Amino acid sequence: MMLFLPLSFEPVADLPDWLVILLFGIPFVGGITLYVYKTRHARSWRKGIFPQSLKPTEDNYLEAYLALGAKLMLYNYQESKEKIQFINHYFNRYFPKATYNFGDSLLFSLKYPIRTETITDWMKMHLKDEGSRSQIIYFLTGLALINGKMNSSELNFLKKINTDLDLTPDNLTKIIAIYAAYSEHRKEKETQKTAPSKKYAHEILGVPKNASQEEIKKAYRKLVKLHHPDRFATGTESQQKMAAEKFVEIQNAYESLIG
Repeated sequence: MMLFLPLSFEPVADLPDWLVILLFGIPFVGGITLYVYKTRHARSWRKGIFPQSLKPTEDNYLEAYLALGAKLMLYNYQESKEKIQFINHYFNRYFPKATYNFGDSLLFSLKYPIRTETITDWMKMHLKDEGSRSQIIYFLTGLALINGKMNSSELNFLKKINTDLDLTPDNLTKIIAIYAAYSEHRKEKETQKTAPSKKYAHEILGVPKNASQEEIKKAYRKLVKLHHPDRFATGTESQQKMAAEKFVEIQNAYESLIG
């Protein structure tokens, strides 16, 4: 038979006041401090602020991409199903090791739209080269052009992000042209026109159709310098993978025009 002894606080009452405060106060204050620390980022996000103290980890880059993607979705919510599929596929491809709940994170970002400059400021703090910052423009442009077209609000959003990332207007123009050419190339394949699209290769390199071989080589060297995988050796796995795929795309476009 178990005996239950009544609790007694008499020994505590005999302790000095300062020791009682120390014994019971520190755990209480510590618990409150831990709670505040754990929830500080969520509170910032609810105000639309991307916390500038976040470290440049794979998970945090993913959350930055997702917050901007969600903001873009709000400008054309009719295509939300296709856009969600695009984002999910993109993240599975480039952020396979990220630990996050896609549904919860997306709903949170849609409910609490981000102030975009808080993300672009954070990115500029950690992404010093143009190639790394351009990766977010590729992602957002692909999302906006999921069905081959975008509205004026989406275009203005892309222009703002491009400008806030200290990228030239020409950078966005080229990326939009690449996606437009890719969409056309995809339609050609669907209609069994198997000949490779020269226009797509020209758009990737950012040169006109009648460009000379010297102009093509010059554009190629510039892009290789910008997107070479070696420049991303210290970046995250997702940045390295994006850069590697972009580099191969540039290489193939160059060979199709020169070779």
